[in-house]
Amino acid sequence: MSFSIDVFLQLLLNGILMGVIYMIIALGLTMVYGLLRILHIAHAGVYTLGAYIAFSTYVVTHNIFLAIIAASIVCAILGVIIERSLYLPLLDKPAYIPLIISIAVYLLLAEVIAQIWGHYPIGFHVEEIPRESYEIGKVMIGFHQIIFLAVITGFILALWLIINKTKIGLASRAASQDFEMAMAMGENVIKVIDFNFIIGSILAGIGGLLVGIYYAKVFPYMGDIVAYKALVVIVIGGLGSIAGAIIGALILGIAETFLIATLGYLLPREAFAFIIMIILLLFRPQGLFGKVE
Repeated sequence: MSFSIDVFLQLLLNGILMGVIYMIIALGLTMVYGLLRILHIAHAGVYTLGAYIAFSTYVVTHNIFLAIIAASIVCAILGVIIERSLYLPLLDKPAYIPLIISIAVYLLLAEVIAQIWGHYPIGFHVEEIPRESYEIGKVMIGFHQIIFLAVITGFILALWLIINKTKIGLASRAASQDFEMAMAMGENVIKVIDFNFIIGSILAGIGGLLVGIYYAKVFPYMGDIVAYKALVVIVIGGLGSIAGAIIGALILGIAETFLIATLGYLLPREAFAFIIMIILLLFRPQGLFGKVE
């Protein structure tokens, strides 16, 4: 099937937006895996809680900036609690043990959220962000989508600066490359791990907030899809690679969008994600930016 240039550009925009949604949770997963080699599935629960904390704060204050601050603080605290109480005591255990616990924590968080806020979707409408759309040529883009892309781009640039230009960021990069050597050199690895969980959890919370605003709703199981899509993203990009998570998310979002436009819903959207992953791994098993170990 061939597309006109206008349809192609519209699909490309839609794919980028979908990729950015995957990106915001995949970045936190990548930071944790790069350091501890743990698949932090509970991250999806942090993402969901961030959306609900932001929603509740906004309902009370009608101030989106207070909602952002509240979601960031709660998610950062929760991330460190999960790290200190569950992951650090299990570093010497087989990898499947923290993985199972992480899945259990995610399911627990989703059920706790459902018990507190209800099992059904709740509308999340922010007065400061109008839902009007603009036409550029024949490509439609909503004002909320522009804000979404701008904010996520800002967070990615901030993350890059923190990782590459600060002392704690450089220490984190060193520890992710060789954890044992970093410990032997006297690096405060606990501080580095805390840093990764705090930054990753804040990204998850802000991601939940933004996705809630983007779709104008929050619901207790909104972490389900992004959890395994984020896993697909970090596998495609290369486990532990932040650049890989960014590129992998965009590849997945764009590829999914064009495949559905071409083939329709011949298969569920989720199936396309795993097909894309399998094809890429056949040619590059370590992922796009991964290293052969």
